[in-house]
Amino acid sequence: MKIYSLLNSKFTCQFCGKQHFVPIKKVVTEKGALSSLSEFVSSLVKGKQLLVLSDDITYEVAGKECAEILNEKYEVTSLVLTPKESKTVQAEEKYLPGIFEQLQGKNAILTVGTGSITDMGKYVAGKLNVPAICFPTAPSMNAYTSEIAALLVKGLKVTLPAKPAIGVLTDLNIISQAPLELIKAGFADSLAKAFANADWKLSSLLTGEDYCPLPLEITTEAESKYIDKGDELLRRNETVISYLMDGLNAGGISMIIAGETSPASGGEHLISHFLDMFAHHENRELFSWHGLQVGLGIMVSARIYERMKNLSAHQVEQRLSHRQVDYGKEMASFGKDVFFNEQEFGKKVPFLKELPKKLPLLWDQIKEEVFSLVYSPEQMQEYLGKAKCPLCFEEIGVDKNLTYRTIMNARYIRGRMTILDIADELGILKEIAETAK
Repeated sequence: MKIYSLLNSKFTCQFCGKQHFVPIKKVVTEKGALSSLSEFVSSLVKGKQLLVLSDDITYEVAGKECAEILNEKYEVTSLVLTPKESKTVQAEEKYLPGIFEQLQGKNAILTVGTGSITDMGKYVAGKLNVPAICFPTAPSMNAYTSEIAALLVKGLKVTLPAKPAIGVLTDLNIISQAPLELIKAGFADSLAKAFANADWKLSSLLTGEDYCPLPLEITTEAESKYIDKGDELLRRNETVISYLMDGLNAGGISMIIAGETSPASGGEHLISHFLDMFAHHENRELFSWHGLQVGLGIMVSARIYERMKNLSAHQVEQRLSHRQVDYGKEMASFGKDVFFNEQEFGKKVPFLKELPKKLPLLWDQIKEEVFSLVYSPEQMQEYLGKAKCPLCFEEIGVDKNLTYRTIMNARYIRGRMTILDIADELGILKEIAETAK
Protein backbone atom coordinates (compact mmCIF):
# COMPACT_ATOMS: atom_id res chain seq x y z
CA MET A 1 0.00 0.00 0.00
CA LYS A 2 1.06 3.53 -0.69
CA ILE A 3 0.35 4.51 2.90
CA TYR A 4 2.95 2.14 4.35
CA SER A 5 5.66 3.77 2.26
CA LEU A 6 5.12 6.87 4.39
CA LEU A 7 6.07 5.17 7.67
CA ASN A 8 8.94 6.64 9.70
CA SER A 9 9.40 9.48 7.23
CA LYS A 10 9.05 13.21 6.76
CA PHE A 11 7.74 14.33 3.40
CA THR A 12 6.35 17.38 1.67
CA CYS A 13 2.71 16.87 0.80
CA GLN A 14 1.83 17.05 -2.88
CA PHE A 15 -1.63 18.36 -1.96
CA CYS A 16 -1.19 20.98 0.77
CA GLY A 17 2.54 21.67 0.38
CA LYS A 18 3.18 21.22 4.10
CA GLN A 19 5.63 18.80 5.67
CA HIS A 20 4.09 15.74 7.28
CA PHE A 21 5.76 13.22 9.59
CA VAL A 22 4.58 9.69 10.32
CA PRO A 23 6.60 8.39 13.33
CA ILE A 24 5.28 4.81 13.20
CA LYS A 25 8.21 2.60 12.23
CA LYS A 26 6.70 -0.73 11.34
CA VAL A 27 3.28 -2.16 10.44
CA VAL A 28 2.97 -5.87 9.64
CA THR A 29 -0.21 -7.85 8.96
CA GLU A 30 0.26 -11.50 8.06
CA LYS A 31 -0.78 -15.04 8.92
CA GLY A 32 1.10 -16.45 11.89
CA ALA A 33 2.58 -13.08 12.83
CA LEU A 34 2.46 -14.00 16.52
CA SER A 35 5.42 -16.34 16.05
CA SER A 36 7.59 -13.38 14.99
CA LEU A 37 6.57 -11.18 17.95
CA SER A 38 9.94 -11.37 19.72
CA GLU A 39 11.87 -10.37 16.60
CA PHE A 40 9.36 -7.60 15.88
CA VAL A 41 9.79 -6.13 19.37
CA SER A 42 13.59 -6.42 19.33
CA SER A 43 13.74 -4.51 16.04
CA LEU A 44 11.99 -1.57 17.69
CA VAL A 45 12.87 -1.56 21.40
CA LYS A 46 16.08 -1.24 23.38
CA GLY A 47 16.10 -2.73 26.85
CA LYS A 48 14.60 -5.87 28.35
CA GLN A 49 11.83 -4.64 30.65
CA LEU A 50 8.40 -5.01 29.04
CA LEU A 51 4.82 -4.56 30.19
CA VAL A 52 2.18 -6.62 28.39
CA LEU A 53 -1.24 -4.99 28.84
CA SER A 54 -4.47 -6.89 28.17
CA ASP A 55 -7.88 -7.43 29.72
CA ASP A 56 -9.53 -10.60 30.98
CA ILE A 57 -10.81 -11.42 27.48
CA THR A 58 -7.84 -10.49 25.30
CA TYR A 59 -5.43 -12.17 27.73
CA GLU A 60 -6.98 -15.51 26.83
CA VAL A 61 -7.12 -14.64 23.11
CA ALA A 62 -3.45 -13.65 22.77
CA GLY A 63 -2.09 -11.85 25.83
CA LYS A 64 -0.98 -14.96 27.67
CA GLU A 65 0.80 -16.35 24.61
CA CYS A 66 2.41 -12.98 23.85
CA ALA A 67 3.85 -12.87 27.37
CA GLU A 68 5.11 -16.45 27.13
CA ILE A 69 6.85 -15.80 23.81
CA LEU A 70 8.47 -12.59 25.04
CA ASN A 71 9.54 -14.20 28.32
CA GLU A 72 12.24 -16.08 26.42
CA LYS A 73 14.18 -12.87 25.72
CA TYR A 74 12.67 -10.23 28.01
CA GLU A 75 11.66 -9.62 31.59
CA VAL A 76 7.90 -9.45 31.17
CA THR A 77 5.27 -8.09 33.51
CA SER A 78 1.67 -8.94 32.57
CA LEU A 79 -1.07 -6.55 33.61
CA VAL A 80 -4.51 -8.02 33.02
CA LEU A 81 -7.31 -5.51 33.59
CA THR A 82 -10.60 -6.82 34.92
CA PRO A 83 -13.95 -5.01 34.61
CA LYS A 84 -14.94 -2.51 37.27
CA GLU A 85 -18.68 -1.86 37.52
CA SER A 86 -19.31 -3.10 33.97
CA LYS A 87 -19.25 -6.36 32.05
CA THR A 88 -16.18 -5.44 30.00
CA VAL A 89 -13.16 -3.21 30.42
CA GLN A 90 -13.81 0.20 28.84
CA ALA A 91 -11.42 3.09 28.26
CA GLU A 92 -12.01 4.98 31.50
CA GLU A 93 -9.78 7.03 33.75
CA LYS A 94 -10.28 4.65 36.68
CA TYR A 95 -7.95 2.09 35.06
CA LEU A 96 -5.11 4.53 34.39
CA PRO A 97 -3.39 4.65 37.83
CA GLY A 98 -2.72 0.91 37.74
CA ILE A 99 -1.22 1.14 34.26
CA PHE A 100 0.95 4.10 35.30
CA GLU A 101 2.23 2.15 38.29
CA GLN A 102 3.12 -0.98 36.31
CA LEU A 103 4.74 0.88 33.40
CA GLN A 104 7.20 2.78 35.60
CA GLY A 105 10.76 1.72 34.76
CA LYS A 106 9.76 -0.38 31.75
CA ASN A 107 11.38 -0.03 28.33
CA ALA A 108 8.18 -0.54 26.34
CA ILE A 109 4.53 -1.56 26.55
CA LEU A 110 2.81 -4.11 24.35
CA THR A 111 -0.95 -3.60 24.19
CA VAL A 112 -2.89 -6.77 23.38
CA GLY A 113 -6.51 -6.00 22.61
CA THR A 114 -8.77 -3.57 20.80
CA GLY A 115 -9.89 0.02 21.38
CA SER A 116 -9.97 0.35 25.16
CA ILE A 117 -6.70 -1.47 25.88
CA THR A 118 -4.94 0.24 22.97
CA ASP A 119 -6.07 3.75 23.88
CA MET A 120 -5.28 3.44 27.59
CA GLY A 121 -1.91 1.83 26.91
CA LYS A 122 -0.88 4.46 24.34
CA TYR A 123 -2.04 7.30 26.56
CA VAL A 124 -0.05 6.20 29.62
CA ALA A 125 2.97 5.32 27.47
CA GLY A 126 2.94 8.80 25.98
CA LYS A 127 2.79 10.41 29.41
CA LEU A 128 5.79 8.38 30.58
CA ASN A 129 7.63 8.72 27.25
CA VAL A 130 7.74 4.94 26.85
CA PRO A 131 7.37 3.40 23.37
CA ALA A 132 4.20 1.43 22.68
CA ILE A 133 3.67 -1.52 20.35
CA CYS A 134 0.20 -2.75 19.45
CA PHE A 135 -0.91 -6.34 18.93
CA PRO A 136 -4.56 -6.13 17.76
CA THR A 137 -7.00 -8.91 18.59
CA ALA A 138 -9.73 -7.65 16.24
CA PRO A 139 -10.04 -5.30 13.23
CA SER A 140 -12.48 -3.17 15.21
CA MET A 141 -11.20 0.44 15.06
CA ASN A 142 -8.29 2.65 13.94
CA ALA A 143 -6.63 3.39 17.30
CA TYR A 144 -3.71 1.07 16.58
CA THR A 145 -2.06 3.69 14.35
CA SER A 146 -3.58 6.92 15.65
CA GLU A 147 -2.04 9.56 17.88
CA ILE A 148 -5.13 10.07 20.04
CA ALA A 149 -6.87 8.21 22.83
CA ALA A 150 -10.63 8.31 23.36
CA LEU A 151 -11.29 8.07 27.11
CA LEU A 152 -14.26 8.53 29.39
CA VAL A 153 -13.25 11.22 31.89
CA LYS A 154 -15.71 12.49 34.50
CA GLY A 155 -18.58 11.15 32.44
CA LEU A 156 -17.52 12.90 29.23
CA LYS A 157 -16.06 11.11 26.21
CA VAL A 158 -12.91 13.09 25.44
CA THR A 159 -10.20 12.74 22.83
CA LEU A 160 -6.73 13.19 24.30
CA PRO A 161 -3.37 13.39 22.52
CA ALA A 162 -1.27 10.23 22.70
CA LYS A 163 1.96 9.23 21.05
CA PRO A 164 1.29 6.75 18.23
CA ALA A 165 2.63 3.23 18.58
CA ILE A 166 6.05 2.69 17.05
CA GLY A 167 4.88 -0.63 15.63
CA VAL A 168 1.72 -2.61 14.93
CA LEU A 169 1.94 -6.39 14.50
CA THR A 170 -1.27 -8.11 13.41
CA ASP A 171 -1.76 -11.85 13.13
CA LEU A 172 -4.37 -12.47 10.45
CA ASN A 173 -5.17 -15.84 12.00
CA ILE A 174 -6.22 -14.14 15.23
CA ILE A 175 -8.18 -11.15 13.92
CA SER A 176 -10.02 -13.34 11.39
CA GLN A 177 -11.43 -15.33 14.31
CA ALA A 178 -12.51 -12.25 16.29
CA PRO A 179 -16.21 -11.98 17.19
CA LEU A 180 -18.15 -10.98 14.08
CA GLU A 181 -19.64 -7.99 15.89
CA LEU A 182 -16.13 -6.57 16.30
CA ILE A 183 -15.28 -7.16 12.64
CA LYS A 184 -18.54 -5.47 11.64
CA ALA A 185 -17.75 -2.59 14.02
CA GLY A 186 -14.38 -2.01 12.38
CA PHE A 187 -15.99 -2.10 8.95
CA ALA A 188 -18.65 0.47 9.90
CA ASP A 189 -16.13 2.70 11.64
CA SER A 190 -13.86 2.69 8.60
CA LEU A 191 -16.70 3.86 6.33
CA ALA A 192 -16.95 7.12 8.28
CA LYS A 193 -13.94 8.57 6.47
CA ALA A 194 -15.86 10.12 3.56
CA PHE A 195 -18.27 11.86 5.94
CA ALA A 196 -15.55 12.89 8.40
CA ASN A 197 -13.49 14.44 5.61
CA ALA A 198 -16.57 16.18 4.24
CA ASP A 199 -17.19 17.69 7.67
CA TRP A 200 -13.51 18.69 7.86
CA LYS A 201 -13.66 20.36 4.44
CA LEU A 202 -16.91 22.09 5.42
CA SER A 203 -15.34 23.40 8.60
CA SER A 204 -12.28 24.56 6.68
CA LEU A 205 -14.40 26.66 4.33
CA LEU A 206 -16.39 28.19 7.19
CA THR A 207 -13.68 28.68 9.82
CA GLY A 208 -10.46 28.92 7.82
CA GLU A 209 -8.83 25.91 9.49
CA ASP A 210 -6.31 23.94 7.44
CA TYR A 211 -7.52 21.11 5.24
CA CYS A 212 -5.42 18.52 3.42
CA PRO A 213 -6.83 16.10 0.82
CA LEU A 214 -4.12 13.46 1.44
CA PRO A 215 -5.88 11.72 4.37
CA LEU A 216 -8.98 11.05 2.27
CA GLU A 217 -6.80 9.99 -0.65
CA ILE A 218 -5.06 7.25 1.34
CA THR A 219 -8.17 5.99 3.15
CA THR A 220 -10.19 5.87 -0.07
CA GLU A 221 -7.45 3.84 -1.73
CA ALA A 222 -7.66 1.29 1.07
CA GLU A 223 -11.46 1.41 1.34
CA SER A 224 -11.99 0.62 -2.34
CA LYS A 225 -10.79 -2.95 -1.74
CA TYR A 226 -13.48 -3.88 0.79
CA ILE A 227 -16.32 -1.32 0.88
CA ASP A 228 -18.66 -3.56 -1.14
CA LYS A 229 -17.50 -6.83 0.41
CA GLY A 230 -19.30 -6.80 3.75
CA ASP A 231 -20.72 -10.24 3.05
CA GLU A 232 -17.17 -11.59 2.67
CA LEU A 233 -16.30 -10.19 6.09
CA LEU A 234 -19.17 -12.21 7.52
CA ARG A 235 -17.63 -15.29 5.93
CA ARG A 236 -14.32 -14.37 7.60
CA ASN A 237 -12.57 -14.05 4.24
CA GLU A 238 -8.97 -13.46 5.34
CA THR A 239 -8.01 -11.44 2.28
CA VAL A 240 -10.90 -9.01 2.76
CA ILE A 241 -10.20 -8.81 6.51
CA SER A 242 -6.57 -7.92 5.72
CA TYR A 243 -7.86 -5.15 3.42
CA LEU A 244 -10.08 -3.91 6.24
CA MET A 245 -7.11 -3.87 8.62
CA ASP A 246 -5.18 -1.82 6.05
CA GLY A 247 -8.11 0.59 5.90
CA LEU A 248 -8.20 0.95 9.68
CA ASN A 249 -4.44 1.49 9.81
CA ALA A 250 -4.75 4.09 7.05
CA GLY A 251 -7.44 5.85 9.08
CA GLY A 252 -5.17 6.15 12.10
CA ILE A 253 -2.25 7.34 9.99
CA SER A 254 -4.49 9.90 8.28
CA MET A 255 -5.05 11.52 11.68
CA ILE A 256 -1.29 11.70 12.26
CA ILE A 257 -0.87 13.42 8.89
CA ALA A 258 -3.62 15.91 9.69
CA GLY A 259 -2.46 16.47 13.25
CA GLU A 260 -6.08 16.08 14.42
CA THR A 261 -8.97 13.63 14.42
CA SER A 262 -10.96 15.38 11.68
CA PRO A 263 -10.11 12.96 8.81
CA ALA A 264 -11.58 10.04 10.72
CA SER A 265 -14.18 11.57 13.03
CA GLY A 266 -17.00 13.94 12.17
CA GLY A 267 -20.62 14.35 13.21
CA GLU A 268 -21.21 10.61 12.84
CA HIS A 269 -18.73 9.93 15.67
CA LEU A 270 -20.44 12.45 17.95
CA ILE A 271 -23.57 10.30 17.71
CA SER A 272 -21.61 7.33 19.08
CA HIS A 273 -19.89 9.39 21.78
CA PHE A 274 -23.24 10.74 22.98
CA LEU A 275 -24.69 7.24 23.31
CA ASP A 276 -21.64 6.10 25.28
CA MET A 277 -21.93 9.05 27.65
CA PHE A 278 -25.65 8.44 28.13
CA ALA A 279 -25.01 4.78 28.98
CA HIS A 280 -22.32 5.77 31.49
CA HIS A 281 -24.59 8.41 33.05
CA GLU A 282 -27.37 5.85 33.44
CA ASN A 283 -24.99 3.20 34.86
CA ARG A 284 -25.92 0.76 32.14
CA GLU A 285 -23.92 -1.27 29.63
CA LEU A 286 -22.99 0.37 26.34
CA PHE A 287 -25.67 0.03 23.66
CA SER A 288 -23.26 -1.45 21.12
CA TRP A 289 -19.69 -1.41 19.89
CA HIS A 290 -18.33 2.02 18.98
CA GLY A 291 -18.06 1.29 15.26
CA LEU A 292 -21.61 -0.03 14.98
CA GLN A 293 -22.89 3.15 16.64
CA VAL A 294 -20.75 5.16 14.21
CA GLY A 295 -22.50 3.29 11.40
CA LEU A 296 -25.82 4.66 12.65
CA GLY A 297 -24.24 8.11 12.81
CA ILE A 298 -23.16 7.68 9.18
CA MET A 299 -26.77 7.04 8.20
CA VAL A 300 -27.81 10.24 10.01
CA SER A 301 -25.12 12.27 8.24
CA ALA A 302 -25.97 10.72 4.86
CA ARG A 303 -29.62 11.69 5.26
CA ILE A 304 -28.65 15.23 6.24
CA TYR A 305 -26.42 15.67 3.19
CA GLU A 306 -29.14 14.18 0.98
CA ARG A 307 -31.76 16.54 2.46
CA MET A 308 -29.54 19.61 2.02
CA LYS A 309 -28.18 18.99 -1.47
CA ASN A 310 -31.17 20.54 -3.23
CA LEU A 311 -31.19 23.74 -1.17
CA SER A 312 -30.21 26.86 -3.07
CA ALA A 313 -28.07 29.65 -1.63
CA HIS A 314 -31.22 31.81 -1.48
CA GLN A 315 -33.09 29.16 0.51
CA VAL A 316 -30.14 28.87 2.90
CA GLU A 317 -30.15 32.63 3.36
CA GLN A 318 -33.89 32.63 4.03
CA ARG A 319 -33.66 29.85 6.59
CA LEU A 320 -30.82 31.51 8.47
CA SER A 321 -32.56 34.90 8.45
CA HIS A 322 -35.46 33.39 10.40
CA ARG A 323 -33.24 31.83 13.06
CA GLN A 324 -32.65 34.12 15.99
CA VAL A 325 -30.36 32.52 18.55
CA ASP A 326 -28.97 33.90 21.78
CA TYR A 327 -26.12 31.43 22.21
CA GLY A 328 -25.28 32.72 25.67
CA LYS A 329 -28.83 32.08 26.81
CA GLU A 330 -28.91 28.76 24.97
CA MET A 331 -25.71 27.62 26.68
CA ALA A 332 -27.00 28.67 30.09
CA SER A 333 -30.16 26.62 29.59
CA PHE A 334 -28.44 23.31 29.00
CA GLY A 335 -28.25 20.70 31.71
CA LYS A 336 -26.75 17.26 32.17
CA ASP A 337 -29.38 15.78 29.89
CA VAL A 338 -27.40 16.76 26.79
CA PHE A 339 -23.96 16.28 28.34
CA PHE A 340 -23.26 19.82 27.26
CA ASN A 341 -19.61 20.86 27.19
CA GLU A 342 -19.71 24.64 27.42
CA GLN A 343 -15.97 25.09 26.87
CA GLU A 344 -16.01 22.91 23.77
CA PHE A 345 -19.20 24.26 22.24
CA GLY A 346 -18.04 27.81 22.94
CA LYS A 347 -15.18 27.30 20.47
CA LYS A 348 -17.54 27.28 17.51
CA VAL A 349 -20.11 29.84 18.68
CA PRO A 350 -18.26 32.75 16.96
CA PHE A 351 -18.39 30.85 13.67
CA LEU A 352 -22.04 29.92 14.15
CA LYS A 353 -22.85 33.61 14.59
CA GLU A 354 -21.19 34.31 11.24
CA LEU A 355 -23.20 31.71 9.35
CA PRO A 356 -26.00 34.06 8.18
CA LYS A 357 -23.35 36.10 6.33
CA LYS A 358 -20.94 33.37 5.27
CA LEU A 359 -22.98 30.28 4.48
CA PRO A 360 -25.13 31.67 1.63
CA LEU A 361 -22.04 33.11 -0.07
CA LEU A 362 -20.15 29.81 0.20
CA TRP A 363 -23.10 27.52 -0.43
CA ASP A 364 -22.46 26.73 -4.09
CA GLN A 365 -18.79 26.02 -3.36
CA ILE A 366 -19.76 23.82 -0.42
CA LYS A 367 -22.14 21.81 -2.59
CA GLU A 368 -19.42 21.30 -5.19
CA GLU A 369 -16.46 20.57 -2.91
CA VAL A 370 -18.10 18.99 0.17
CA PHE A 371 -21.29 17.26 -0.87
CA SER A 372 -19.41 15.46 -3.64
CA LEU A 373 -17.26 13.64 -1.06
CA VAL A 374 -20.06 11.66 0.63
CA TYR A 375 -22.11 8.63 -0.25
CA SER A 376 -25.90 8.64 -0.57
CA PRO A 377 -28.13 7.05 2.10
CA GLU A 378 -28.97 4.29 -0.38
CA GLN A 379 -25.29 3.51 -0.96
CA MET A 380 -24.52 3.43 2.76
CA GLN A 381 -27.54 1.27 3.44
CA GLU A 382 -26.29 -1.17 0.81
CA TYR A 383 -22.70 -1.27 2.11
CA LEU A 384 -23.60 -1.49 5.80
CA GLY A 385 -26.51 -3.82 5.13
CA LYS A 386 -24.31 -6.27 3.26
CA ALA A 387 -22.27 -6.67 6.46
CA LYS A 388 -25.46 -6.89 8.53
CA CYS A 389 -24.56 -3.76 10.51
CA PRO A 390 -27.41 -2.04 12.38
CA LEU A 391 -29.25 0.48 10.20
CA CYS A 392 -31.75 1.70 12.80
CA PHE A 393 -31.19 2.85 16.38
CA GLU A 394 -33.92 0.54 17.61
CA GLU A 395 -31.74 -2.42 16.53
CA ILE A 396 -29.28 -1.62 19.33
CA GLY A 397 -31.94 -0.89 21.95
CA VAL A 398 -32.15 2.90 21.59
CA ASP A 399 -35.77 4.04 21.77
CA LYS A 400 -37.31 6.82 19.70
CA ASN A 401 -36.99 9.41 22.47
CA LEU A 402 -33.29 8.78 23.02
CA THR A 403 -32.70 8.64 19.25
CA TYR A 404 -34.19 12.14 18.97
CA ARG A 405 -32.15 13.46 21.89
CA THR A 406 -28.95 11.92 20.53
CA ILE A 407 -29.29 13.41 17.06
CA MET A 408 -30.31 16.83 18.38
CA ASN A 409 -27.75 17.12 21.16
CA ALA A 410 -24.60 15.35 19.94
CA ARG A 411 -23.34 18.59 18.38
CA TYR A 412 -22.91 20.17 21.81
CA ILE A 413 -20.15 17.84 23.07
CA ARG A 414 -17.35 18.94 20.71
CA GLY A 415 -15.87 22.21 19.52
CA ARG A 416 -15.41 21.25 15.89
CA MET A 417 -17.93 22.24 13.24
CA THR A 418 -19.81 19.35 11.62
CA ILE A 419 -22.80 18.84 9.39
CA LEU A 420 -24.90 18.43 12.56
CA ASP A 421 -24.31 22.11 13.35
CA ILE A 422 -25.23 23.30 9.87
CA ALA A 423 -28.33 21.10 9.78
CA ASP A 424 -29.52 22.45 13.13
CA GLU A 425 -28.91 26.07 12.14
CA LEU A 426 -30.91 25.49 8.94
CA GLY A 427 -33.78 23.86 10.83
CA ILE A 428 -33.24 20.49 9.18
CA LEU A 429 -31.77 18.48 12.05
CA LYS A 430 -35.11 18.34 13.84
CA GLU A 431 -36.75 16.87 10.74
CA ILE A 432 -34.07 14.19 10.60
CA ALA A 433 -34.30 13.44 14.32
CA GLU A 434 -38.08 13.18 14.29
CA THR A 435 -38.13 10.66 11.45
CA ALA A 436 -35.11 8.56 12.53
CA LYS A 437 -35.81 5.03 13.75
